[in-house]
Amino acid sequence: RFGSGVILPDAASDSGSDCEDNGDDTDDDTLSADSSLSKKIPCPVLEFRVVNRLFAEVGGEIMDATLNVVANVDANDADPRIRDALDPLHRIHLGSKTGSSTSSSAYESHSEYTDSNRSWLSGDGLTPQQLISKLGPLGAMLPQKRDHQAIIEDPSARLVSKRIFSKMLIETGDHPFFKRVWLARHVLNETSPVLKPKIRRMIRRNGGYWPNHLKTHEHVRDCLQFNQILVSLNGVSNVSASDVYAQKIYDFVDINVGYQFVNILYRDADGSLKVDTDLINDVKEQNGGGGEPL
Repeated sequence: RFGSGVILPDAASDSGSDCEDNGDDTDDDTLSADSSLSKKIPCPVLEFRVVNRLFAEVGGEIMDATLNVVANVDANDADPRIRDALDPLHRIHLGSKTGSSTSSSAYESHSEYTDSNRSWLSGDGLTPQQLISKLGPLGAMLPQKRDHQAIIEDPSARLVSKRIFSKMLIETGDHPFFKRVWLARHVLNETSPVLKPKIRRMIRRNGGYWPNHLKTHEHVRDCLQFNQILVSLNGVSNVSASDVYAQKIYDFVDINVGYQFVNILYRDADGSLKVDTDLINDVKEQNGGGGEPL
């Protein structure tokens, strides 16, 4: 969903303009201002729907269910800050980026990642939480290494580019008592790993709102950049206490821009609440229109 599809409860609308990331940031300042914040557009939302097929069975609920969503992105297309954070030889001099001598002396430190214990090593001995707290707003923008992992399938031949797997933040990633339907939402904002780095910078400079000049489904799709999205569910069966696991892999072509899921809950003749599992993948154009042709 995007535009009015995010603003209204069951709606949809627009977003658009050239999102090609050519590495040239010279126009970022003018574009990111984006005619100011006179018209604040919320960021698009990517939705996933999960259905418990045992919804009608006694004890069919899944306890302590969690959804883990990970984006697979080519390293060459990923945010440069994430690439640098995953490079064990990279040194971050935060003070040089703050523009003040005071910040330079206070925050210039060496941060390094070790794969053996998956921990941060800071030059000043700070833990990741302490470093982020010390940096304030700047620290909140730093990529968390535990949320990203770089994989090289063939380091010698270099036939396949390095891939980065980044965890996607889900608004409702945990469900204590999953019985019927679970709708998970990922906001395409300045921290989303599936957006092009240039678009993420525009959103940051636009105060966290979607740029006003991005108003069509073509441009929303053009702002996306990923190979696959991996969705996995884990939980415990209420009746047997055994582990429950399911997964789904989405390719780029599986995304429908400007659409929302149809309702699949209904009342049976006896008044009981049922789920029409045949409609699990069915969508309709978002309220307000603007959906891409299917």
